[in-house]
Amino acid sequence: MSANSTDDRPTDQLDRLHNRLAEDFLGTIDVLASMVGAFERYHEGSHSHFVGYKSAETARQLGLSPTEVFAVQTAGRLHDIGKIGLPERILTRFPADLSEADFAEYARHAELGAVMLRHHNSLTTVADIVHAHHERLDGSGFPQHLKDRAIPPGAMIIAVADTFHNMMYRKGIARNEASGVPNAIRSAGSFLEASSKRYTQVMNYLEKKAGVLFHRKVVDAFTLIMETERRQLGDKLVKRVAPNYLRPGMSLAEDYYTSFGLLVAARGEALTERSIRALLRFAEDGELPAKVLVVD
Repeated sequence: MSANSTDDRPTDQLDRLHNRLAEDFLGTIDVLASMVGAFERYHEGSHSHFVGYKSAETARQLGLSPTEVFAVQTAGRLHDIGKIGLPERILTRFPADLSEADFAEYARHAELGAVMLRHHNSLTTVADIVHAHHERLDGSGFPQHLKDRAIPPGAMIIAVADTFHNMMYRKGIARNEASGVPNAIRSAGSFLEASSKRYTQVMNYLEKKAGVLFHRKVVDAFTLIMETERRQLGDKLVKRVAPNYLRPGMSLAEDYYTSFGLLVAARGEALTERSIRALLRFAEDGELPAKVLVVD
């Protein structure tokens, strides 16, 4: 190769190395998030995805920088990583249903998650957010009982998204009522109608606790996002399409898993060029059905 080739320039080599390291870092986060999803007994792997995605949207709405938004989204995806290794009796029950001893063990997951993440130098900020995602403005949270400004902003954002999703899809809520879209439903409006009662209850709770447990600005921003999403969803259709007909801007209306139980696409996920390429690879390997349910 010629000594004058631009491929040999140090700046090009550094750019390639930087890109490779960035891809490896993002890949590590994806692997960790998949591990977290495998321990989500009630939410079928979709909870952390929702919390990460909606927390990032809320952070943008609040005017956080791209770096801060990335940290919030990553922390949202990994906020429950400390639950890995918890006994099944804890993972399969909601905190309010736990005995005092089991709740004490459950409450350690925020600290344990932070300890795990601090082993990676690039995840220290994420670790701080994960450590505080169960803290509340009035000091009633855990594990440190932090108050108000002592709580990282990212943790206050995740607290709202986490609470919303847990309350919307907790035990006893039928899949066809709130947590999914059955095949028979042809319009997104039908789904909205089925979930409206639960949605109203949850949003009323967040409003009531704004300024008490949750930051008022965070609740307002999150509410605006959800109201806008539901209003826009009402004008769309739910339909089944072959994976090769997927296009950016569509959203998945179901969770999709591999034959090994790994979540590869979560309900509500907005498709991008990158995620579509990944889905096509899974489809080629026979890990997706012939048609997937989307909102368009």
